[in-house]
Amino acid sequence: MTSISTELQAVVFDMDGVIIESEMTHYRAICEAMGENMKVPYEVFLEQCTGGDERFAMGRMATFSDMSYDEELFQEWSRRKATAYARLISEEVSPMPGAIQLVESVAEELPIGLATGSRRSDVDAALHVLGGGCLAGLFQTIVTSEDVADPKPHPGTYSKAVEDLGIEPSACFAIEDSPNGIASALGAGLRVIGVAVMHDASKLSRAERVVSTLTDVSLNGLRQWFAEPLA
Repeated sequence: MTSISTELQAVVFDMDGVIIESEMTHYRAICEAMGENMKVPYEVFLEQCTGGDERFAMGRMATFSDMSYDEELFQEWSRRKATAYARLISEEVSPMPGAIQLVESVAEELPIGLATGSRRSDVDAALHVLGGGCLAGLFQTIVTSEDVADPKPHPGTYSKAVEDLGIEPSACFAIEDSPNGIASALGAGLRVIGVAVMHDASKLSRAERVVSTLTDVSLNGLRQWFAEPLA
């Protein structure tokens, strides 16, 4: 039987909405890719089309827009979206408040991973420019939607991240901003801190703790929270 750890041994971060303020950038890139027949407003995209991979997002947006959708169209949209996203993220990129400082401080003492529903090219483009590239190379593992058969909310993304780190899931915190991401992390056996920026805190209720920003979150704070008994 695997023992339950009371000592934090690793942290796995989501990317979009946790480290980088990029949901609007993804939305704009998808709008370019899918064309003028895509009628989904940003608010609906945020509430009903995020938390998975771009296949999930584009499929939902095509359905809501009464657009035809098949594998050939998805591959074409995906190529267009990757090009648009790389251009847009190079023009303007903003880290989430407190995110860079937290990632850097945790990385000094613990293994860290990145578990995202984005594709590898989007991750590379974002890390290249975010904070002048200061986070590139800090993550011991980066798991994208292209690295697993089933993306979030399936547990596979987080399961692979902790396997790559060589840490028991129960000894890790995941930091997530979406209900699907929280479901993925919990399904893989991690404990979860929710960040209520893109989604209302009530929608992140499965996380053991929800914060409104990472600005006041520190490694010492994460360790103290982790040592507290679960309700």
